[in-house]
Amino acid sequence: MNHTLPGNPPPTVIDPDYSIHPGVVLSRMLANRGMRQSELAERTGITAKHINQIVKNSVGVTPDVAVLLDRALDTPARFWAHIGADWEAHVSEQKASTRLEDFIAWASRFDYATLVRHKVIAAGDAPAVRADKLLRFFGVASPTAFEQTWMRPRVSFKRSQSYTIDQQNTALWLRLVEVCSQDVAAQPYKQARLRRAAAQIPSFTTMPFAVGFEAAQAALADAGVALVFVKQVPETRVCAATWWLNDEPAIGITERHRKPDIFWFSLLHEVGHLLYHPRRTTFLDLEGERSEPNEAEEEANEYAESVLFPGDAQTHIAQATTRQELLFLAAELNLGLPVVAGQHGHLTNDWHVGGKLRSKITDGDIRELERQCEATA
Repeated sequence: MNHTLPGNPPPTVIDPDYSIHPGVVLSRMLANRGMRQSELAERTGITAKHINQIVKNSVGVTPDVAVLLDRALDTPARFWAHIGADWEAHVSEQKASTRLEDFIAWASRFDYATLVRHKVIAAGDAPAVRADKLLRFFGVASPTAFEQTWMRPRVSFKRSQSYTIDQQNTALWLRLVEVCSQDVAAQPYKQARLRRAAAQIPSFTTMPFAVGFEAAQAALADAGVALVFVKQVPETRVCAATWWLNDEPAIGITERHRKPDIFWFSLLHEVGHLLYHPRRTTFLDLEGERSEPNEAEEEANEYAESVLFPGDAQTHIAQATTRQELLFLAAELNLGLPVVAGQHGHLTNDWHVGGKLRSKITDGDIRELERQCEATA
């Protein structure tokens, strides 16, 4: 039924710009109908002052007022509710956009090249847009919330350092590990399977580096652990970390030092944390000497050594005096030559014998590891 009063034109069909205040729409509607504000006040029972406040954009249209306007103007209450809600959302977005200017300095402290490489931001993003994208990437509303969520409780263990660590970029690296690990098709986590998978890792060190990593990634995924490679972020000094996504563990690892022996030891070190230490605890393996002993780190080191160098293997490695002996030991132990050479140097502090046998993680290796992790998505 048409409730239009005799002598008045039919309701105007309005396709409003939803970034305008409902009062602007009401003012246009009254002008189209030749209706004064005082007349609308009489028809609705709303005070003339309140109608004027709406028209002047001083107040919005409440649900109760929307119902009264519906009856008097034959314009659905939901129409008024819709444009009112969109206006409020627009105002909130404008306020938030303005506030982003205050977050630009915070956003600028993250490593720009890493953000672009992982497509967290685009190279041409304005500073405020970059801040907005970073907040969304970390799933927080403000830098304060970032501090509370990522800089305090999320990393419940840190090795004390003799170096200054960029904590914001460390959080960035951890978030990238978390994102990448979500795409790894891992089985449900089983500790017994993890032990069996870890026992295979020494043999993977004999393979070409990227191939060995791919084999380790597959073996750990079968045990329920997502292994991901995320290139180190400047000033973080991160070698590796264990990270829990809900109740499923992930290991993130970098190319820190670019030495295969350190890489494989770091990987098994993190496996040790998963096997021996509490769930949902994040362990960061950072470069630098600890200022005081830490039982968890020592246990993880002992586990890694026991897997790579069982029995009296370390004794034989330390006793080697020539490159040829290290070559024979690598074959006998079924270990990669860089791992044996690196261990000899660490045990003897003599890098002349096997230092050149350690080899290096190349730029090509890094690209291949990044490609393998991207391929899991």
